[in-house]
Amino acid sequence: MELHQLEAFSAVMSAGSITGAGRLLERSQPAVTRQIQELEADLGYALFNRNGPRVTPTHCAFLLYEEVERSLIGLKTIEQRARAIGLGEAEPLRVAATPALAASIVPPAIAALPPLGRAPQFQLRSLSAEHVVHEVLTRTADIGLVTLPIGHAGLDIHWIAEAPCVALVQSGDPLAAQPHIALRDLAIWRTGASSPSRTGSGCGIGSTRRSQPRACPSTCSSKPMRR
Repeated sequence: MELHQLEAFSAVMSAGSITGAGRLLERSQPAVTRQIQELEADLGYALFNRNGPRVTPTHCAFLLYEEVERSLIGLKTIEQRARAIGLGEAEPLRVAATPALAASIVPPAIAALPPLGRAPQFQLRSLSAEHVVHEVLTRTADIGLVTLPIGHAGLDIHWIAEAPCVALVQSGDPLAAQPHIALRDLAIWRTGASSPSRTGSGCGIGSTRRSQPRACPSTCSSKPMRR
């Protein structure tokens, strides 16, 4: 299994085609095809179903893709850090956050930090809540931020904020007329309400101890965590 094979596999998964992967990697289409075939031969199973010029990832491909992406990102991080060491730059602060937070409140929060004598660089990664926890536990992230109430014995968890949550219901639904929706209402009507963990805004990792909604959706706890 070679690095260039994994890069070709990741590019095909990202681009959705051999041609697109070739453009991403600046490699010829036959070269990408050959590298995918070599990887499949090494693994002993197919990664893509072929239908003419189109390729469709197999179930095994999706399972492998997650691991490959994590490894490739790790290699890129090592390369960036190696260059920074050579230039005498400060070690960056690695932040992992869920997609909603990474795309909304985290960037302006970083930008609003007061200037320092030797300001650190920030590396922000967008991951699922479970992977944010994993990144901090394995020390590949210094700080993790999520809205899900997750606790772990190996983490220091700090509650920092809470925000209202909303439920999405059809205009004719009886719940639409209520100013507040309780958990029991959702259980009775079984609407398509969004869960508090996905609709609240905040940053961090935390348990439910500080977020006990009296009415649902009411608040979502927000906590950062670091190891």
